[in-house]
Amino acid sequence: MRPSHKSLDQFLTYKMHRLMKQHDRRVSQSYAHGAQLSLAESRVLAAVGTAGALSNSELARRANLDKSQASRGADGLVARGLVRRAPDEHDGRAVKVTLTPEGERVWRVVIDAARSHYEQLFEALTDDEMRVYERLLDKLLLRSDELDEQA
Repeated sequence: MRPSHKSLDQFLTYKMHRLMKQHDRRVSQSYAHGAQLSLAESRVLAAVGTAGALSNSELARRANLDKSQASRGADGLVARGLVRRAPDEHDGRAVKVTLTPEGERVWRVVIDAARSHYEQLFEALTDDEMRVYERLLDKLLLRSDELDEQA
């Protein structure tokens, strides 16, 4: 039997959102201090650094931002010389965002900071708890994707 939730702060989704907002705040402070990036810029940089050349829609999805946030983040990075936009060789109407050499250097700083914050947060879990948590999150993400497809 599933528990009856009497208040919003008892919902698991609320707790997950709260956890991510707190984590985002700490990571954002680190990015702002270390690499002088906004959270949107750091997510864009991380997505492109991890995945390679991305279209604007791929960028938004991988960075977990809406399209306008991803576009503004990319604009800021272009202005600072960390990414460049180039025509997509397979679709003349589309553009791809890629790292510049300086963007590659800053990406390494960003990904190291993200890894450090991630490790600090998950020190609270044992290896077994971490495996269970990852498996449950994967299951919930799959279900959420299914619900999105049904909408």
